[in-house]
Order: sequence, then structure tokens, then C-alpha cells
Amino acid sequence: MSFTNFHVAVLERHNELRAEHSAQPLVLDSGMCQYAQQWANTLLSRNILQHRSNNQYGENLYCCFGKSSISGREAVDSWYNEIRYYTFGVPNPSNFSQVGHFTQVVWKKSRRLGVGVAVQGTRAYVVCNYDPPGNFNGQYSQNVTC
Repeated sequence: MSFTNFHVAVLERHNELRAEHSAQPLVLDSGMCQYAQQWANTLLSRNILQHRSNNQYGENLYCCFGKSSISGREAVDSWYNEIRYYTFGVPNPSNFSQVGHFTQVVWKKSRRLGVGVAVQGTRAYVVCNYDPPGNFNGQYSQNVTC
């Protein structure tokens, strides 16, 4: 699989943001990109935003309606912007539903990234998968640092 400009933009934005939190850069994985692409296509065909069940990877989802184009930076920034709700140093965030995308983006133990994007008209779905996955209770203070 060859990586598109969209894949590279998503990777670069992840790594810019991860560097701000002393997390190592992610690398794109072609198999994980194919896996993410399959799910992005499924979401578009079903017109829903839903996490894949029995997923072995961490996963962030993004959807956009009413625009004819989407940038990788836009999707990653939407997840990262949850930082405003995150309290650093806590072992387990009590507001996980508000911060789980942010914490997965910067999770230190994650090393590989899969990216999928599906667009039709003015609907777009972005799927990112992370390996190893993040967001494990008791590990936030070690993996999400300021």
C-alpha cells in the first residue's frame, strides 16, 4: 500500500502534537491503514459513527458533513482539542468520554498508526488505529504527560 498525502498529513500532525508531550513519533503501518480504511468505508456506507467491535487497536473516529474536502490536520486537531478537559497526573480520568481521543493521540506506548478516510459528496469519515492501544486505567499518568 502506498501512503497518500492525507495519510502523511495525519501522521505528521500526530507527531507534532506527540512531541509536545515527550511521546515518540508514530510510524504508518500499511496493514493497519488497510484495516482503518475498511472501517472508514463501512462507516460511510452505513452513514453512522460507531467504533469497531472486537478491535485489537486503539481507535479514534472523526466525521464531517457539509464540506467538500477534509484535511488530516482537521481530524487530528479535533481529537487533540480535548486537552482542555484533561487533568494531567491523574491515574484515571473521570471524564474519559471527554478526553479519550486526546489521550490516545499522545499515548506514549503507542508506536504504529493506521489511517483510513472515506469521502462521498459532503460526507467524510476518518478512522485512526493505534498499536499498542492506549487508554488503560492506571496508566494515564505515565503515558499522558504535559
